[in-house]
Amino acid sequence: MALLRSTDFRNLPSEPKARWLGLRDLVESRLRDVEDMRNGNAIEDIIEYARVLSTAAKELEVGDLNPLHASYSQDEYQQFRGEVAGLATTLSLQVSETFSVISVALERPTKERIFSQIERLRSAVDQSDLDDRAKRRAHAKLDELHKEILAPRTDFAKVLSVLAYISGGIGGATSFLAAAPGAIETVTALIGAEKEAEEVKLLEVSAPLKAIPDFRSGSIDDDEAPF
Repeated sequence: MALLRSTDFRNLPSEPKARWLGLRDLVESRLRDVEDMRNGNAIEDIIEYARVLSTAAKELEVGDLNPLHASYSQDEYQQFRGEVAGLATTLSLQVSETFSVISVALERPTKERIFSQIERLRSAVDQSDLDDRAKRRAHAKLDELHKEILAPRTDFAKVLSVLAYISGGIGGATSFLAAAPGAIETVTALIGAEKEAEEVKLLEVSAPLKAIPDFRSGSIDDDEAPF
């Protein structure tokens, strides 16, 4: 079975670096999920993993990774994993710098609406056919999201990271995937609307006051009104 589905790409961030990082998190999670405890990963899964990340890096113009050939050696695979880790570190630092100032103070009603979506995702996880390990990982990610929404200012980069994982990194659970897109889109839309409203308020506060006409310099007769 393929590690990725076409629908997995829908909720990844649009910014190229964040998009590749989200894809890396997703495909590595899928690779762990299909790993055999005794024999490790199947060759075709490792080849797909390498081709997905190398092709995406080239298409998004964020780095250069050489895909593995069918007769790769273990050393070549480890070297590729090292290159992936290096690129991920570089991009993560750059993305953190890009989004470090992008945060928003969420209003209480918005937080409550987001919490309801988080609970919707938790319920979907519990009712899914995910194994216990995958369920624990999913709940841990949702805990991260809940904590970030509670913060005085919600960090956009952290929310993107969690949503990228939730959008497809869990993998394989039909009932979960049916519930996830709508909830994720709602959370993204709510935070985006709050950020836009906050920026409008800041513009209004910083706008210069309208000047008041100064009539002191003109020549006005004593019995004439200045209008």
